[in-house]
Amino acid sequence: MRAVSTFAKKIVLAAAVSAMLPVGFACAAPQTAQDPAIAYRQAENAADEFLGFWEEALEGEIRLTITKAEKGWYGVEVSHRRNERQVDMWTMTAKPAGDHVMQYTDGNHILLTYGPQYIEKEEFLYRNGTGTIRMVGPKQVKWQDDQDHKADDVLFIPLRSPLGGGL
Repeated sequence: MRAVSTFAKKIVLAAAVSAMLPVGFACAAPQTAQDPAIAYRQAENAADEFLGFWEEALEGEIRLTITKAEKGWYGVEVSHRRNERQVDMWTMTAKPAGDHVMQYTDGNHILLTYGPQYIEKEEFLYRNGTGTIRMVGPKQVKWQDDQDHKADDVLFIPLRSPLGGGL
């Protein structure tokens, strides 16, 4: 009888230990990495804070437009009126590159010369430029173009005119 009682105690103890093992191991296991698909979606949605129309905070002479392009990419266009007939235009596609930062490697700088009714001339000043667009505060963006450095110290804010105005 004593042998049966000892054996029964061992079975109960083994059952209790085996029931706790999965819980114990799960609690002791290190945190696993986040699913890459979830991390990608979160980064993409975080970059949506850049979407919209921006203008230079002081003078409003430089305009920056950011739109959604293909999945994970954003279309970026910057324009600056050089004089009555000429506008500098930068176009690129950017992708999220960390918290509040987007990067591009396909920047084009084009000088547009306007005639009385249409564009008379398009002159490519460079192709495949690189740079970053960075959120530096609430509703404040900075653009760094690695070639021209046209707006390295320029702060962009949301466009003030509801109609967008024009250059």
